[in-house]
Amino acid sequence: MKKALFCALAGIFGLSANLFFQNECSAFPKNQQELLGIAEKLVITGLDSSQLQPLVNPEFTTVSLASMSLDDNEPVFVVCTGSLKPLQQREVIILPQRLMVWHEVLNVIEPDKAFAVTYSPISGSLAVYNTKRDGMYLQLQADGRQYNANSVLMDINTNSRWSQMYGLCFLGTLAGLGLEMMPAYWTTWEKAQSFYINKPNAKVLLTPRTNKRYGTDPYGSYSDPESFYYNDKLVYPVLRIDTRMGLKDMVIGLELNKKFMAINIEYVRKKGIVNFFFDTYALAAVYDTRLGVVRIFDRTVWYGKDPLVLTKDGSKNFKDLQTQSTWDFDGICRKGNYLGSYMKEYTGIYAFWYSYAAHNPETETIPGKSEVPDSALEIGIFEDNPPGEDLLGPIEHSGMGVPWN
Repeated sequence: MKKALFCALAGIFGLSANLFFQNECSAFPKNQQELLGIAEKLVITGLDSSQLQPLVNPEFTTVSLASMSLDDNEPVFVVCTGSLKPLQQREVIILPQRLMVWHEVLNVIEPDKAFAVTYSPISGSLAVYNTKRDGMYLQLQADGRQYNANSVLMDINTNSRWSQMYGLCFLGTLAGLGLEMMPAYWTTWEKAQSFYINKPNAKVLLTPRTNKRYGTDPYGSYSDPESFYYNDKLVYPVLRIDTRMGLKDMVIGLELNKKFMAINIEYVRKKGIVNFFFDTYALAAVYDTRLGVVRIFDRTVWYGKDPLVLTKDGSKNFKDLQTQSTWDFDGICRKGNYLGSYMKEYTGIYAFWYSYAAHNPETETIPGKSEVPDSALEIGIFEDNPPGEDLLGPIEHSGMGVPWN
């Protein structure tokens, strides 16, 4: 996914010429005052950076060998590190949550790439950031403090401070710098193991050789419905509470054109597919049953045509109502008029609703008013253009051919 590195705010907010914001970071304050205000609202937790040492270029093992020490239902993070391909074919690393909860950050630094997997247990937020910038390889770690119940990060390069939720530096010599987000998915070991078993492109984090109690979680347990990860108790304060969802509902926070959308993962899982509009985008949140994750696709495939309306078509595919074409969970048309076309995928940050909403009070939501109603999910609405006859002409004119072919 190619993105511009930075966009200058100097002319907009009157900031100095060396202060920049990333075009498509997770979110960001709207002006200099809000940026500087983050540093004034940090909460001391009793932890510091010495107790939250990051993992740097750790060791990995195969999926088959890792299965000997991991339980089916425990959470894992699947991080895409390779070039754009179908998800099962991409290079990925799989990180058990019970290891990451003790470190919060994993840095990978290689000659051709650098990225940081960041995980804030209190806010339930998972985000992976590209940390190679202008010849500098940033190394991140948690500094122990919280903002809106979300971890504050620091880089050891300049000692600047970063918001894990925003992917944005708010204090120090890099203030205003935003980081590009990389794709990551939160699932269970059972799903990840089944999806990537015997795949040489997938590797699993080995248990580090430290004195950490990796068999326990200091905050609770995702296997205990009464623990912190599910109840309504808050450990650290947030600036505001939003009641549109449950406090600990897990959402995917999406940012496009500096606007925000929170997609309730459980809601999509139950429905299978949710068609919705977000700013100028026509999107669909699809529950990929193979990996057990929600994936977000752009429904506008053929330029100049109305966006597709997607619906379920068995356990391994979905279809569009206009042409009855068959699509797989990588957004690739496998049969029908759109054969060979590809839907662009968007990824965002995983987070508990209470912390995401506190950071982004203006966010829209799914479920919410932007959702296409179920009454529209009927073939009858296309009677003027019978199913299968929406497209005329060669598919290559769509401009959305599969990018890795």
